[in-house]
Amino acid sequence: MKKISITTLGCKTNQFESEAILNKFIKNGYILSDLNDKPDVVIINTCCVTNRAEYKSRYAIRRALKSISPDGKVVVAGCYVNKGSSFFEKDLNNLYFFPNDRKHEIFYEIEKLKEEHSRDFMELTTDSYHLHTRVPVKVQDGCNFFCAYCILPFVRGKPVSRPIRSIIEQVNALSENGVKEIILTGINLGLYGFDLTDSNLLYLLKEIVRTDIMQIRLSSIEPMFFNDELIDFLASQKKICHHFHIPLQSGSDTVLRKMNRTYSTAEFKNIIKKVKTAIPDAAIGCDVIVGFPGETDEEFSKTYDFIDDVPVSYLHVFRYSPRKFTKAAEMDWNLSGTISKKRMQSLQKLGHIKKNEFSKYLIDKKVPLKAVLEKKEKEYWSSVSDHSVKIFLRDENNIAENGMLKNVVAKDFKADSDGLIVEEDVHD
Repeated sequence: MKKISITTLGCKTNQFESEAILNKFIKNGYILSDLNDKPDVVIINTCCVTNRAEYKSRYAIRRALKSISPDGKVVVAGCYVNKGSSFFEKDLNNLYFFPNDRKHEIFYEIEKLKEEHSRDFMELTTDSYHLHTRVPVKVQDGCNFFCAYCILPFVRGKPVSRPIRSIIEQVNALSENGVKEIILTGINLGLYGFDLTDSNLLYLLKEIVRTDIMQIRLSSIEPMFFNDELIDFLASQKKICHHFHIPLQSGSDTVLRKMNRTYSTAEFKNIIKKVKTAIPDAAIGCDVIVGFPGETDEEFSKTYDFIDDVPVSYLHVFRYSPRKFTKAAEMDWNLSGTISKKRMQSLQKLGHIKKNEFSKYLIDKKVPLKAVLEKKEKEYWSSVSDHSVKIFLRDENNIAENGMLKNVVAKDFKADSDGLIVEEDVHD
């Protein structure tokens, strides 16, 4: 039997696509293996959202080339391929390149087969999971927002929505095959349905909650899509995780305008207030960029104070990274790496404080949590709860299994870890 290994960089959309690509190989006789097992095919699903992501992609490619079998093939796919790089022009044997709109061709090209029939890239799908317990389901691709720092519109293209029938068919198949939680994902999830005549994200959610899938998590959604109707629906549904990732990027209105973001800090704060009023126990995470071209000490201070003042539960903090093709790449960028690093570390510390405060709230209020068990670590099963907090459930009788959905309640912080000790909720 041939062996295949896959490495995925970047977003949950890439994770979904990796699952779908891998599933095609496995259904045709391949077995999933580690790089140490000299695989016949290694797939690197790349990312280029930052310089660091590009470096990780190159590192993964070099490692794969050293690890494959003598006649092995290394497939490089995704956004970094779309962006292009002089690295790809080197004399590197056994490399095969696939941009985003050709990912569905990978199996056929590698096996030198004629594709069964012409298919839309959006129809990459899978009814099985090999890499994740909480399974990403891609419903949308592309973006036309053109934020000044972001390369994604250039490497992912215009917004395209996956037909609802295809999504529901996949969700049903996953549920029948034992999957308990799906993660709805897209490059700009809130744009789902904008290219369709009879659908939007809210309509899609109403259809998915009618299926047998037990838990639904939403990936990142831009703030302007959190209208009253969507918030009311999210609050009414037990299947949908109380976890919402809402990108902020800056707490300075001046910087937000330079970034070509379409909201003010006051509008963002009002959205957070509405979500927390409707769903008091909601976990709200934010992306923040520091060191954007021209960002002053005063503008960074406004960002820090703004985040300190709003009830967010965790932060993803990034240092600005200039991206080819973007507006920001043309701006004067003279902030030293030392300053941007200090700003990033300052916000990371604030994010840690926010996370601890939210964890303490979950403990004190005995908030009911749900989690799909993912990994056994000594006597504990670990997972990420529906409130986006890592949990550890003791399994003294060794009766729990990977993929089980457990109703639990947080008891205490787990020493030497970034999570909570929980016990099963006997009142459920």
